[in-house]
Amino acid sequence: MIGPLLGEAFFQSLAIFITGLAVTFIIVYLVNRALAKYFHRLAVRVPHLLTTYAFLRRLAVSIIALIGVMAATFTAFPEAQGAVASIFVAAGFTSIVIGLAAQSSLSNIISGMLVSLSQPFRIGDAIYFRNDFCFVEDVRLMHTVLRTWDNRRLVVPNSIFQSEVIINYSVEDPTMMVPVYVQVSYESDLEKAMQIMVDVARRHPDCLPAENIPNAVVMEFQDSGILLRLLSRAKDQPTAWRMARDLLLEIKKEFDRQGIEIPYPRRYLVAERELKEQMASLTSAIKELSEALKSAGGKAS
Repeated sequence: MIGPLLGEAFFQSLAIFITGLAVTFIIVYLVNRALAKYFHRLAVRVPHLLTTYAFLRRLAVSIIALIGVMAATFTAFPEAQGAVASIFVAAGFTSIVIGLAAQSSLSNIISGMLVSLSQPFRIGDAIYFRNDFCFVEDVRLMHTVLRTWDNRRLVVPNSIFQSEVIINYSVEDPTMMVPVYVQVSYESDLEKAMQIMVDVARRHPDCLPAENIPNAVVMEFQDSGILLRLLSRAKDQPTAWRMARDLLLEIKKEFDRQGIEIPYPRRYLVAERELKEQMASLTSAIKELSEALKSAGGKAS
């Protein structure tokens, strides 16, 4: 009789536990949807708080899920409370080991909270991180997801950002200056070349005119030519990157049409064998000339 009773009690507890997990899942799902809609409405009015709202939503959902799982466990298996208490009391060393192992996870969570509050970057920002141009795609509890310019995903632990230098192209003013460097020959008309560069920039649809922008100036006298710099402005970093490539192509085309030379290194190479042959021929010719002069002098005397 005891065996069947124990089996029946166990399955009843298991059913209560599964029901508790199902209820927890439903509550987490509904709360997540409700918070997502609510924070989305708030983010429309205050866009710069989108990152904070996203982090708080995930934190709230995680806490609710943890409480739900613990409640389901202790309701279905009341004896688990005593077991857990005895484990915490008796397994001091194990707790220390677990605490050390969880230190990095806790550090990532705290760092995520700091990132969401101080906002060195926000969801959607364009940043430069470890030699990669990226967009911030999401800030989660443990890590941040970055999308690179070639559509790769970088999953970075949040604690990394506490000691990392990040260039943020979107904070405060997203507009970017677009420098383009072109070298022209010393024989070229500099005024004409600089005017061509400015005209090409003004015709570009993404160029944002400003005071004295776009402009072109002489930067440096180099070995092969004179370095010129065109400076214009774009609305953001991705546009600036594309615009720089477009300007280089159009400047090259316009220089070709108007006779402005872009110099390139020239090298004059003489083969060693040919040089020796030429020197031998020259030496032979000198000897023949010398003998001819001596012969002519002897006849004259």
